[in-house]
Amino acid sequence: MRPEHWLLTIPLRLRSLLRRAQADEELDDELRDHLERKTEEYVAQGMTQGEAHRRARLDLGGIEQAKEKCRDARRVRVIETTLQDISFGMRMLHKNLGFTAIAVLTLGLGIGANTAIFSTVNSFLLRPLPVKNPEQITVLAMQLKKGELQTTFSYPEFEDLQKQSSSVFSDVMAMTINAGGLTLNGKTEPILVGYVSGDFFTALGVRPLFGRFILPSEGSVTALNPAIVLGYSFWQTRLGGDPGIVGKTVVYNGHPATVVGIMPKGFHRLFTLADIQGYLPLGMQQVDSSYEQDTPTNRGFRNLGVYARLSPGVTLQNAQSALDVIGNRLASENPKTEEGMTVSVFPERFSRPGPDPDRPVLKVSVLFLVLAALVLVLACVNIANFLLVRATARQREMAIRTALGGTRLRLIRQLLTESLLLALCGGVAGVLFGLAGFHLATTFPVFLDFHLDWRVFGYAFGAALLTGLIVGLVPALRASRGGVIEAIRDGGRTMTSSRGRLRTTLVIVQVAGSLMLLIVAGLMLRSLNYAQHSDLGFDPRHVLNLTLDPNEIGYSKQQGLQFYNQLLERIEGMPGVESASVAFSVPMGYYNNTDWVEVPGYEVPRGTAAPFVGYNVVTPGYFRTMGIPLLEGRDFTKADVPDSQWVAIVNEAMAGKFWPMQSAIGREFHVASDRVHSLRIIGVVKNSRTTGTVGPIREYFYQPFAQEYSSLAVLQVRTTFAPEAITGSIRSQIASLAPTMPVFDVDTMLEGLYTLQGFLLFELAAALAGILGGLGLILALVGVFGVISFTVSQRTNEIGIRMAMGAAQSSILRMILRQGVWIISGGVAAGVLLALAISRLVGNFISGVSPYDPLTYVSVTAVLGIVALLACYFPARRATRVDPMIALRYE
Repeated sequence: MRPEHWLLTIPLRLRSLLRRAQADEELDDELRDHLERKTEEYVAQGMTQGEAHRRARLDLGGIEQAKEKCRDARRVRVIETTLQDISFGMRMLHKNLGFTAIAVLTLGLGIGANTAIFSTVNSFLLRPLPVKNPEQITVLAMQLKKGELQTTFSYPEFEDLQKQSSSVFSDVMAMTINAGGLTLNGKTEPILVGYVSGDFFTALGVRPLFGRFILPSEGSVTALNPAIVLGYSFWQTRLGGDPGIVGKTVVYNGHPATVVGIMPKGFHRLFTLADIQGYLPLGMQQVDSSYEQDTPTNRGFRNLGVYARLSPGVTLQNAQSALDVIGNRLASENPKTEEGMTVSVFPERFSRPGPDPDRPVLKVSVLFLVLAALVLVLACVNIANFLLVRATARQREMAIRTALGGTRLRLIRQLLTESLLLALCGGVAGVLFGLAGFHLATTFPVFLDFHLDWRVFGYAFGAALLTGLIVGLVPALRASRGGVIEAIRDGGRTMTSSRGRLRTTLVIVQVAGSLMLLIVAGLMLRSLNYAQHSDLGFDPRHVLNLTLDPNEIGYSKQQGLQFYNQLLERIEGMPGVESASVAFSVPMGYYNNTDWVEVPGYEVPRGTAAPFVGYNVVTPGYFRTMGIPLLEGRDFTKADVPDSQWVAIVNEAMAGKFWPMQSAIGREFHVASDRVHSLRIIGVVKNSRTTGTVGPIREYFYQPFAQEYSSLAVLQVRTTFAPEAITGSIRSQIASLAPTMPVFDVDTMLEGLYTLQGFLLFELAAALAGILGGLGLILALVGVFGVISFTVSQRTNEIGIRMAMGAAQSSILRMILRQGVWIISGGVAAGVLLALAISRLVGNFISGVSPYDPLTYVSVTAVLGIVALLACYFPARRATRVDPMIALRYE
């Protein structure tokens, strides 16, 4: 058929489909008219009226047959029969509401678990940035002498990369984040800001919702351009979405700044988790009281994240080749700060939350997608078992349909339509179940975008469609197969051994999958327990944390130090306070300091970078507040000020690495970001965990707060009672010293351990694995209970005969339980093998426990076995109470 003719027939096809009764009536009139004219022709040839009418009908080939041919010519037959199948399927599901509800709930749980996990993976890995050509955005990272991969660069290094990479990158941009304070109408709000280079927004290709963005001329690191662009969420929640804020002057960190624009709704950050609430030019870093004046020229002070847009036609390999040349050039030109430098480029989508060649987030995502898929498989097996039972019960119906002319293909299509309807209903329920998310209890602006976009809906629809085909195909094939006479005679009462074996096999698969999920959940729980009870090196009990930042209300460095000193004096005098201190960061917190160190006398292994260590800046009394023992030397005192000798306290790991078998007291070292001061060691403290709760404790040191001042800091108070009770009193003391000082992230140290750096990921993994394992267990128990119950119902006659011949109830009980034991044993054996098969993958995400942990395997297997036996016991017990006379009459 020519395309133009096909297009002309579309209205006719739609009319015959949507107005079928009218079309059939017109068809009847047309055939009647054709028959009458043909009859008249034969009468004119000399035939009688009766003979002419009979001859005309013979020529037509039968009225009904002709109608069918005409309907087939419309080419909407498939649509009509599909609509009939859907209508009949809906009636069948409505007729069996109990079965429908159970099936939809089961499939909903399976699809919901997959949808929830996929939406998380979609948020972290799949959803592109809301920018122009997001596939061109890349993240740069660097290494020194094959050391640790670093994601920050100094400003001079950023300028060099920007100038020398124009052949492969159309734009190179930089950003660093910091916490600040925004004062409007006399009220100061904490705000997470990004200091950006002048080409940041033009390179991304985004447009402001209102106003304008920061101009390239405003992006100099040395110029103070007081312009701020507010993030959409901050503008909505803190400022009520008032477009009139654009053009107004606000106070940022005590300095006036003009709001020049509002970010578009969909743009939140280039970081995966942080929701940047405001953007300022790089030069505005100068209003931070801890800003170092040599930042524009200090090649060792690295705090800029660098991003680049690939030029059209340039591949990632081309860019990497160019960066190899640039890295070698920088290393030769600046041997003191960039010796052995290599610069790497990563696609932005696979650099979340940060670039890592091992891609741990991708591995975790794959693991939990596989576990969730297994839950869906168990749900499919469960429903397939139910449908097999229904197929047996509907054999008589299928036989009658076959006898009336229904083809096997037609019957299979009808049954598949029913299973697809079930799966689609389960898919809708699954999407509703998958809407749930989680919330991080912090005022730190974390953005977790789990909204359901087309990828999530497509995944859920695909999962539902595949589920419908999987659960419906085998039952449909079996229900449509078999002799008509036998099926009508037996009425679907019999259960062939092959069908019984198939159902038994499916239940074994359920038990095996459930056991594997439970073993994984057990390993995750054991890993969480190990992390929670491991020695952290400090005592988190009875400690309250409050985050402050005097810089947010315009305090200078001297004013900030005075504020903190006065605050500590007041708090230490409060009843019930054992000690109080201030630190830039807390263990497992969101803020951390790291730097390269140079140790006189220590030879860096050939081909490796200078040691990279973490550090903190703290006030005197910090170690007492945190319960960290001082092993050697002295603590910081108020005499450790900028004008005195700069000092440091190191942990055991640092002392042992750089000064083995000798005292570290009196030794000196330098940090790469500060070439002026030499740090003299005055003490050694016990190792304690600062980031991460597992693995070896790395080198770490502490500096006096007065010598390396940080405006953003955490006030920590150790009390003799529940620390929450003193929160109000501490807030009052802060308000009495600085009435407009914002206080945020108030929590206990125990609560502060549940962060991404602490126990949170362990807890989430254990909870997620536990939920998936619990779902698998429920599905397996339903499967075991269902197959044993169905076996009992099919063997009712046999049980009646056995009991009539004198069989004891205990022997009947043993007979039924024996089948259950074989099913459970087969499932347990297969489940253990499956768990062992994926143990290597699981081992990458647990710590403190072996992936082959015998205690987990034995205890989980025992629990599953006992619960599954109980699921067998109840239908077996019911079988022993059957009245022999009723059983013998049972059909």
